[in-house]
Amino acid sequence: MRIIDLKTWERRQQYELFRSYAFPHFSLTVKLDITGFVQMTKSKNISMFSTVLFAIMRAANDIPEFRTRFIHDRIFEYDVVHPSYTVPIANNHFAFCETEYSDDWNIFDENCRQATKKAKEQAELIENTAEIQHWIYTSCAPWLDFTSGTHPASSADDCIPRISWGKVTENADRWFMPVNMQVHHALMDGYHAGKFFELLEKELRDFGANHVTS
Repeated sequence: MRIIDLKTWERRQQYELFRSYAFPHFSLTVKLDITGFVQMTKSKNISMFSTVLFAIMRAANDIPEFRTRFIHDRIFEYDVVHPSYTVPIANNHFAFCETEYSDDWNIFDENCRQATKKAKEQAELIENTAEIQHWIYTSCAPWLDFTSGTHPASSADDCIPRISWGKVTENADRWFMPVNMQVHHALMDGYHAGKFFELLEKELRDFGANHVTS
């Protein structure tokens, strides 16, 4: 990771302002047109969950602010961040699952398969990420076509981004998917959120051409 010097950091003013807020997080939801992506996943018979997760992580890792964290006033930027997500287990409960990110789709897909299989063996919800911050917390709600959302945070200093996506719906021969993100305003602004959605839409649109060989 790279240590950021607060005294010379260009975001110092915004950082110090929003660190003083009781609720310093902001949340945005965007409905993305994923028509080409849906057609590709159907024709190639590949998992929509892991492909969406991969696209989210590629977009997030391309933006330094999504890899930046703080503990007290120690600010640092990770070289890479990884997804922590939820998987269903017995009795309509869920378990946390952590997967090592790779920008190689085939490696990432296999990492997801192995991590998900292990996570589904859990009988209760266990928090495994408290000591490390190199995560993006993600979740999928495929039964909901939502228009907004908020996520639980452990405190005002919880600076790990949360990203969720929902039900894929069809309208006039186009397919759409809501994507929600919640981030800490001390570390990023609306510009960075907009950049994330722009990159994510591109990752989904170009997924087949860039990552599927057959």
